[in-house]
Amino acid sequence: MADEKTAASGGGRGSIEETGAYFRLIAENLTDMVALVDASGRRLYCTPNYGFLDDPSRLPGTDSFNDIHPEDRERIKDIFFETVRTGKGRSTQYRMVLKDGSVRRIQSQGVAIKGPDGSVSKVLVVSRDVTEMNAAAERQKALEAQLFQAEKLSALGKTISGVAHELNNPLTGIMGFCQLLLRDDSIQNNSRHREDVITIFKEAERCQKIVRDLTTFARKHKPEKKPLGVNGLLEDSINLQEYQMSTHGVKVEKDLCPDLPKIMADRHQLQQVFVNLMVNAQDAMRPVSGGKTLSVRTRKTDGTIRVEITDNGPGIPEENLSRIFEPFFTTKEVGKGTGLGLSLSYGIVSEHGGRIWAENVPGGGARFCVEIPITDVRDIPAGKGEGRAGVFREGQRILIVDDEEQIIKLVVRACGLLNLSSDTARDPATARRKIAAGNYDCVLCDYRLPGQNGAELFQWAVAARPELKKAWVLMTGSTGSDDLDDICCPVLKKPFSLEALEEALGSVLKRA
Repeated sequence: MADEKTAASGGGRGSIEETGAYFRLIAENLTDMVALVDASGRRLYCTPNYGFLDDPSRLPGTDSFNDIHPEDRERIKDIFFETVRTGKGRSTQYRMVLKDGSVRRIQSQGVAIKGPDGSVSKVLVVSRDVTEMNAAAERQKALEAQLFQAEKLSALGKTISGVAHELNNPLTGIMGFCQLLLRDDSIQNNSRHREDVITIFKEAERCQKIVRDLTTFARKHKPEKKPLGVNGLLEDSINLQEYQMSTHGVKVEKDLCPDLPKIMADRHQLQQVFVNLMVNAQDAMRPVSGGKTLSVRTRKTDGTIRVEITDNGPGIPEENLSRIFEPFFTTKEVGKGTGLGLSLSYGIVSEHGGRIWAENVPGGGARFCVEIPITDVRDIPAGKGEGRAGVFREGQRILIVDDEEQIIKLVVRACGLLNLSSDTARDPATARRKIAAGNYDCVLCDYRLPGQNGAELFQWAVAARPELKKAWVLMTGSTGSDDLDDICCPVLKKPFSLEALEEALGSVLKRA
């Protein structure tokens, strides 16, 4: 009978030992870590993969809380003793500190083991090292945030491009007619009216600068690139800010990689980016009572040059990290900034095929990173020729094509001052009819026209009258387009001065 009971229960002592050996084999080959602890948190058993802490054979009897990061320890104790009290285990993450001081992130699940009296006597803790998994998730999250920001700013850039065009047309009229008034004898002889016109012109120039900053953020055409050493440009940018930084007690630490290759870039635009980032860093460190440090670091990464500008200020609030590159977004006091500096920097870096982002530094401070791709000189197209100086030949005929009445009036009057004969067209159909019927020495044509843009009209005109290929000037208040990059004719940006108009016409007209 006893043998039957033994057989029914699965065998004798040998079977129990065999089962125990199987369980030990399983435990020793688990990917997850398993620890058995008593109700006070002392380890009774640990699987061999706890070797990253110590020799697993030496861990039984040790306090499992001692290896938990001090900032997480009390929270984990509360969760553990809640499990002991209620019998319900919880899953949680925490940091574990190794002997060498490094920190690992651990995900643990507690399972309560009850004794004969129903109380929890032991807890089985199943854990997993999620350090790399968390880091990968954070990187993915950061990439997704950057992609979302890039898409949002790209959409915003398209909106700004259209708004800028609509603003540049009236600004052209305001500035142009102000200049015409200032050339009038009656205004020159009336100091009060002259000052009023000058004030209007200066305020229009102020608007022009804001629109120009916005279009730099939004535009798509390429900057004027030349071979450039980033380290030298950073040194120059630091020198520009040297006095200001010294008066505010800012110490500059430089870690510039000595063997960086040159890049193709617009020197003035990139310097504008670096100086703006340095100025922002100084402003961010104003509340710092101790030492203020601005760190500038360069490195060559995979196909790019990275510039890092770091401050030890209070950092950037998390809710602002996704907005700081938006135009007009600023945390500065009213009157202390327009909120265009970082959006302008974003536009410049994007034009160079690079990227810019901000991040908070562990322990305090903010870091702005700029990456510019390393490109070959041969990738950059040759620049267009400059206008010629001299006096226009009297009687040369100009066709002005624009759907804005004030622009036509302005250019007609300006042409009269230049001894040029002008004709006008308000739409492409009228322009085509006049081009086919008449002989013009120059066509001054707006890019955005109803029904057909200026580049398309240019292609038609060149086919009809090949001599116009070198006698065409495009006007545009937009932020640039692929058509303008491909077309081989001078481009006059709105709003323009009378001097810029004369220079553009002079680039295609004969001089006396």
